[in-house]
Amino acid sequence: MSSSIWGMVMKRTGERAEVKIDKTRSAVEGLPKYLDCWNPISARAGEVVGIEFQELAKSKANLITFGFPVLGILAGVACGHSLANFFHGNQWVYIGVAVVIWLGVTINYARIFRRDAVREGAQPTIVEIEMKAPAVSENNSVKPNEEVDGEAAKSQEAEA
Repeated sequence: MSSSIWGMVMKRTGERAEVKIDKTRSAVEGLPKYLDCWNPISARAGEVVGIEFQELAKSKANLITFGFPVLGILAGVACGHSLANFFHGNQWVYIGVAVVIWLGVTINYARIFRRDAVREGAQPTIVEIEMKAPAVSENNSVKPNEEVDGEAAKSQEAEA
């Protein structure tokens, strides 16, 4: 995947990230210096990332926002039933407690998803993290960092 916009993550908050755009590497013109991006791949501060403008379909957003709590109710019923059978307790008490817990978890996830991922129109989305190239010797074997740093120091001394 080759992104048309490149930048460095400056800070991350939840599933959002503030990215400083590298205008020399980016193919898109007229970009601001910083973009607030959706960060579904959990890029960390300091990483170089590729960004694309993506649009989340309304039907998919609604399915996640309202479907997860329904799945939470079903999971709570199944979990409560299993716990009641295991502990030989009152089935309705276990089901009620499990449904409340599962519903709370899934509603919280749906709320976070709606806050971070659902936007009007296309939004900037981090789609890849640029990997650093490994140090490779002449015989194509990867060298430990100490040797690479040692050789870099030797070459700097030789140049001086």
